[in-house]
Amino acid sequence: MSIHDPFALRVPAGTRPVGAGPHWAPGERVRWHFRRHDFAAHGTEVVQPTRVVRDDERGAVLWLAGETPTAESRIAGFEKVNPHDVPDADRFLPPGREPARVQLPGRWHGRGVLRIVPAGLPFSVWVFRAPGGEHAAWYINLEQLHVRAGADLYTADHILDIVIHPGEEPRLKDEDELAGALAGGMYDPEAVRTIRAHADLALAQYAAGHWAFDEEWTHWAPPPEWAMTPAEQREAAALLRPWLGADD
Repeated sequence: MSIHDPFALRVPAGTRPVGAGPHWAPGERVRWHFRRHDFAAHGTEVVQPTRVVRDDERGAVLWLAGETPTAESRIAGFEKVNPHDVPDADRFLPPGREPARVQLPGRWHGRGVLRIVPAGLPFSVWVFRAPGGEHAAWYINLEQLHVRAGADLYTADHILDIVIHPGEEPRLKDEDELAGALAGGMYDPEAVRTIRAHADLALAQYAAGHWAFDEEWTHWAPPPEWAMTPAEQREAAALLRPWLGADD
């Protein structure tokens, strides 16, 4: 595989697909990893502690609470810059010229987000809510097929996303960034075609009423004991010690 291939996900040995047992129990803590295609060049990744809502042969449903401590992968020299605001010339580079990256502590700000990971499909579905709690949008994050090992889930972000607001037509998001990745040589035309084909697949699953888009998820709320209290923050931070070291 070429490093141009966004599906060359480097993960520990012994992983198995999402949907394959043994399954996680409700309430179990699981670390969600976003590993870039160039992970081998810098060894950093995004790691987000989550809670299991449901996990079976259909896929996994995970909850990322607001204010959860995370581990972040940032381009050196742009540590305090929103990754979307990093200039294309510094962000989308061809193989052999990958930017240096650093591992930093972070936090999931704002409301929590429910993430639905359907087995065998190259995306996850995020359920966003408005400040008043009502359903704000389905957010389809195009990703590498998810694999799991122990209490860890691995995938890679594929830049292009889909936003579906209630009562509106689906809208592609970050097409400009995908074009930048192609122009900069990070992705080749075949990879971009594949990503766009995955967007078409996701839209077809939405239109067909796939269970990941069931209305039940727009009403789901985490149990009160999952609130991100100081004690919960300490427990979540403890899961990140291999990446960020000991707690303060």
